[in-house]
Amino acid sequence: MASPAYWAYRFQLIGQEEQQALVQSLAEAMPFNGFEETLDEVVAYVDAGLVDDQFQADLDSLIATEGLNFERQFIPGQNWNAQWEAAFQPVRVGDFVGVRAEFHPPFEGVQFDLMIHPRMAFGTGHHATTFLMMERMEQLDMTRGKVFDYGCGTGILAILAKKLGATDIDAVDIELAATENTLVNMQANNVDGIDIYTGTLDVVPPTTYQIILANINRNVILASLEALYQRIEKGGDLLVSGILLKDQHKVEEAAALHGWQLLDSRSKDGWLMFHFRRP
Repeated sequence: MASPAYWAYRFQLIGQEEQQALVQSLAEAMPFNGFEETLDEVVAYVDAGLVDDQFQADLDSLIATEGLNFERQFIPGQNWNAQWEAAFQPVRVGDFVGVRAEFHPPFEGVQFDLMIHPRMAFGTGHHATTFLMMERMEQLDMTRGKVFDYGCGTGILAILAKKLGATDIDAVDIELAATENTLVNMQANNVDGIDIYTGTLDVVPPTTYQIILANINRNVILASLEALYQRIEKGGDLLVSGILLKDQHKVEEAAALHGWQLLDSRSKDGWLMFHFRRP
C-alpha cells in the first residue's frame, strides 16, 4: 500500500552542536513528522498536503535568524515498506543480540533476537553508536535497579534492558514519533513495563536510577551531565554515545567536572561510547 507523498527539507552544513536545537525548534513550531540527522545535515519530513505558501512563509521566518541553507525534495507516495525492506539489513552484535525487521528470518545463535520497526525514529542498531551501546549493555547487570533510557528513539535500548531482566524502566524522547515508535516496538518484542514520556528530561518524574542509557549527541549529553548525576544512585552506571572521536577530551573533562568517574570508552566508525559511574 502506498504511503502519502512527502517533502524532504535538507538543512545543510549543520554542526553537531546546532542539530538538536534545530530539530527541537522545527518539531515544536512546524508540522514535521520525522527527522534524520547526519554529520553535516538535518533532513525534516512533512506530509505534502501540509505544504502551502503559509507553511513556507512560517518556515522562512523561523530560520531567518539562523542563516541556514536548505534544499527541498518532493518524495512521491510509494510503498515505503517495500523500499525499507530492500534497504534494511539485519545487524548482529556477536552472539549477544541480533536486530532485524519482521520480514527477516529470526537470528540463530544469539541470546536476544529483536525486531524493530524504525518509522523515522533513531536506533536500529545500524549506527555505530547504537551498536556500541548494545555491546556494552551485555556486561551490565540490568536486574539490580531502575533503568532510564534517555533519548529512546525506537526504544531498542529500553527493550534490550527489559530482555536483560530490568523490571523498572523509564524512557523519554523529545519527538512524539519516537515515543510512539517505542510503543510499537515494545509490542513487536512482547515487552511491557516501560514507562514512556515525550519531552525533555524535565517531564520525567523525579527519581533515581541504577543505570542510565543516553545515546543522543554531544550537545545534549554535555548539557545533561549535571542533571543526570542527580538522577543516578551512588555506584550507578551511565552509558553515553553519540560522541565523535574529536570530542573525546571535551566530554571526559566535562564529565569529571560534574563528578563522573570514567570506567571505559570504546570506538567504532569514528564514534565513541563512554561508560561512567557515580562514585
